[in-house]
Amino acid sequence: MYTHPAKAAPFVGAPRITAPSVFGASPNKPFLWRVPVLGERPVSIEAEGLPEGLRLEGNTVRGFTSRRGEFPVTLRAVNAKGSGEKTVTLRLEPDGMLRTPLLGFTTWNAFQTGVTQEDVISTGELLVEKGIAEYGYSYVNLDSSWQGEYGGRYNAIMPCERFPDMGAMYARLHELGLKGGIYSSPFLQPWGCPPDRESLPGCTVGEPDIRFPDRNTGIGVDRREAENVAQWTEWGVDYLKYDWMPTDAVNADLMKRELLKAGREIAFCVTVHADPACWRYWVKNCCSWRSNDDTYDTWDNLYKRFSYLNRFEGRTAPGHFYDLDMLAIGAMIMNNLSCRYTPEEELTAYTLHAFFPSPVQLSMQLDRLTDYEFDLICNEELIAINQDALGDYPKLVFDEGDVKIYSRSLEDGGKAYAVFNLSEKEAEGSLELGGEYALRRVWEKEDIGVSDRLSYILSPHESAVFRLSPVK
Repeated sequence: MYTHPAKAAPFVGAPRITAPSVFGASPNKPFLWRVPVLGERPVSIEAEGLPEGLRLEGNTVRGFTSRRGEFPVTLRAVNAKGSGEKTVTLRLEPDGMLRTPLLGFTTWNAFQTGVTQEDVISTGELLVEKGIAEYGYSYVNLDSSWQGEYGGRYNAIMPCERFPDMGAMYARLHELGLKGGIYSSPFLQPWGCPPDRESLPGCTVGEPDIRFPDRNTGIGVDRREAENVAQWTEWGVDYLKYDWMPTDAVNADLMKRELLKAGREIAFCVTVHADPACWRYWVKNCCSWRSNDDTYDTWDNLYKRFSYLNRFEGRTAPGHFYDLDMLAIGAMIMNNLSCRYTPEEELTAYTLHAFFPSPVQLSMQLDRLTDYEFDLICNEELIAINQDALGDYPKLVFDEGDVKIYSRSLEDGGKAYAVFNLSEKEAEGSLELGGEYALRRVWEKEDIGVSDRLSYILSPHESAVFRLSPVK
C-alpha cells in the first residue's frame, strides 16, 4: 500500500474548528447546529454575530429566528493547549439547509431490517463519544423497517414494536446536538421489509394509480404525504430519504410541497434512480438525489460507481448534490459483521464519496471500528474538500485504462486532485499541472513541495488525494 492515512486524534492538541465556511438553515423553523471542534478536552466555545433568537449552549447553537440573509459568525474555541478561531457565514433562507453535503450515518448497511430505537440512540452517542462528530458528522438517519401500521393522531404510519417512542429517540439525538432522519416511499409497499412481515406501508394507500408503473404493487391513489409529514414534524425528524423507482418529479413534488409547509425544516433526498432528464427539479428541490445502484462491499460494485459519475456533471449546486449512496466499509450486519473490501478498497470507497461533493453516510457498527477505519472516516483535510463551499463537481482530467484522475476547484483558489487506480496491477505516472503549485498529500497530511507535475504510485484498487495551492 502506498497511501498511508494519517492517524486520527480528535481529542489531542489545540482547538481546530472543522465547520465549513458556510452553514445553511431556514428562518422561522427550529434551529440546530452542533459546532465541530477537534482538540483536547475540555474545550470552551464562543460565538459572536449570531442573529437574534439564536444562542450557543455548550457546543451547539439552538433557537428560532425570523431573520433572513447572510450573517458572519465568529467562532472561538479555547482549551489548555491554545485557541482556534473561524468565521462561518450563516445563511438563512427558506429551504436553506445543507449548503454543503450531509455528513452522518444511516442504518441500513449497519443494521438492516433488525434496527432498533436503541441502535439509533447508541449510534448518536458513539459519534460524540469517539469524537467522530467533531469532524462534522451530524446526522443519524433511520432507513427502512421502522414502519408498523397506519394510525395515531394524524392517521399516519406508526412505528413497529422496535421503536417504542420515536419522539424520545429524536429528542435524544437533538440533545446531543445531532439531527435525525427517517425513511419512506410513495410505494404501496416500500423496500426493506423484515422477514417476519408481509409488507410495509408507504405514503400512499388504496388502489394502484394507473399513471405510475406497477412496481412494489404500485403507487396508491390515496395520498398520505400530509399526514405523514405532520407526524414526522411532531416526532422531530430532520431529514427524509424518499425511496422508489422510477424516481419521478411528480411524486417527489407532492412530498416536497408538504415538507415546505412543515413546522421544522426536513431535508429531502430522493432515491434510487432519479432521472437525469429531471435534473432541473432535483437541483432546485432536493438536498441530494441518487441515480445508482445500492452499495455493497464488492469491488465490482465499487468499480461500477465510476460509470455513474458523469450523469450530473454541471448539474449540481451548493445545497443540491448527487448522492453516491451510503458507504459499505466497516462491520455491517449484511456480512455477518465483516467487510469484504481490502484495505485499499475501503480507502478508495471513502475517497470516492468524500472527494466528490456527495453526502458521506457511514453505515457500519461504530463500536466495531478498526483503527484503520477510524483513520479513514476521520481525516479533516479530506472532509474539508467534501465540505468546500464552492461545491465544484470534479472533472475527469486523465483517463488511461483504469487509471483515472479527477480535479475540482476549491473556494480558496486552490485545487484538489484524486487519483484512482482501478486496475489489477500497480500504477505509476505523473500529470502536468500547467504551472507550479505547492502540493500536499491529503490522506497523509504531508506537504511534498513545489512542482509543476503531480506524481503517483498506487497499488491495485488504491487511490490518493492531493491539494494544490498557487505559489505566491
